[in-house]
Amino acid sequence: MTPIEIAHILVVWTPFLAGGFVWNILISLVAMVIGTVLGAALARLRLARRKSIARASLVVTELTRNIPTFVFLFYLAFLIPAEFEVSGQIYLFPAWLKAALALSVAVVGFVSDNLFVAWQHWRSDNHLAALLFIPSWTMYLLIIVMASSTASVIGVGEIVSRCNVVIAAVGGDEMMIWVYAYAISYFFGFCFPLNWAMGRVKQRLLARVSTTPLQPVERSTEERLEINGRNLP
Repeated sequence: MTPIEIAHILVVWTPFLAGGFVWNILISLVAMVIGTVLGAALARLRLARRKSIARASLVVTELTRNIPTFVFLFYLAFLIPAEFEVSGQIYLFPAWLKAALALSVAVVGFVSDNLFVAWQHWRSDNHLAALLFIPSWTMYLLIIVMASSTASVIGVGEIVSRCNVVIAAVGGDEMMIWVYAYAISYFFGFCFPLNWAMGRVKQRLLARVSTTPLQPVERSTEERLEINGRNLP
């Protein structure tokens, strides 16, 4: 197969593959929204003055850090039915939403940890240090975008799944490497500019933080618990 023929095939299938990548972005954004809301709630609870609340929220955060996303994806795929009935009406539960829920677990732990630190800085009037959460959040979004390709294993028609359709349709193993390389270019084209931009933002914030006198960070209940635990005989 000549390079011109390969290029022609990729161009013909571009709308189909681009539509799959839209699903990757949608899954990632939904996962980030769900994870950010729940993670923010946990981060806020970790700052509570009641020791029991701070302990419980820390335990939940630890759990979200250690749940394997890929395994949890299969768990949700089998646990949540494809459709359910409410008041005589049948409602579908789409596979892409299951994938977003599975990916959101990792986001919960990330946001809980990083927003917890950001809020401590903000309370101590170290606003620039607190704003470092924004580029960190955006960079984590890019990680979730790349991880969203795992949704193909439960039947979501994202870009990796559609690559397999293209390879099967055009026939010939020689197209496999080109189709997958083309799919990689979508991830690279989306992730690299954002990663570069957020890296620059983070560098500028760090430079300004290093020249600004930092106020002492108020200890949270969580940190006081840890210190008290180390001081126990």
